[in-house]
Amino acid sequence: GRRLPNVWDAAALCCVAGLLVAMATAARGTLVPLDALQVTPIDLDPARLPQYALRTTLRMFAALFASIVFTFTYAPLAAKSRRAGQIMVPVLDILQSVPILGFLSFTVAFFMSLFPGRVLGLELAAIFAIFTSQAWNMAFSFYQSLITVPAELDEATRGFRLTAWQRFWRLEVPFAVPGLVWNTMLSMSGGWFFVVASEAITLGDSTCTLPGIGSYGALALQRRDIGAVFEAIVAMLVVILAYDQLLFRPLVAWSTKFRFETIAG
Repeated sequence: GRRLPNVWDAAALCCVAGLLVAMATAARGTLVPLDALQVTPIDLDPARLPQYALRTTLRMFAALFASIVFTFTYAPLAAKSRRAGQIMVPVLDILQSVPILGFLSFTVAFFMSLFPGRVLGLELAAIFAIFTSQAWNMAFSFYQSLITVPAELDEATRGFRLTAWQRFWRLEVPFAVPGLVWNTMLSMSGGWFFVVASEAITLGDSTCTLPGIGSYGALALQRRDIGAVFEAIVAMLVVILAYDQLLFRPLVAWSTKFRFETIAG
């Protein structure tokens, strides 16, 4: 018979509902005017840390989503066309070598022009800054997997007369999944190094600070508040452990079934 819902199902439902409400609340904060950042500056009260942690985490995952879209668009184009790859791969290498502040210096004006006078423009600039710390590594990983698909597997898909679209999703993507999952984890970890720079954005002679763990830690360092610095580190560790256990650990376990062994058992 059908299994009845139990206490764990109810707990999972409450967690999902609470997460959706928290995300909606945080998203509403991106639509307020820029002046609101001056009215409600960063507060070192530990009670504000969960809200700051949520804002930072949402930026990280928004950047990760954009990185995945970029990876599944850029890498196949570079891998499938030899002529395009001769241009796109060096461009990707150059982009990878540009410091994050180099991107911030010209992207802030662009995003602010899209949403003038709104916090959303700064949020998009911060997300793009984190995106630049994730996307290049993921795209290189996917590109490398696409150009190293074993010839015998490619011949098998052609023998079954699979279309290019079917071959991409049934062979190339599964073959790339293990490496892509690991590089996604590394890229997510690397993004934390740029959180402080992405959450404090200079506009002319002033600096606008977005609510987040990075800005909380930066203010704590500025005021030499060791207790607040420790609280920011603990909050960051809690967030990293949470998404590692809830997202990446299951993803790694799932990706092992796509691992291709080149050595006979």
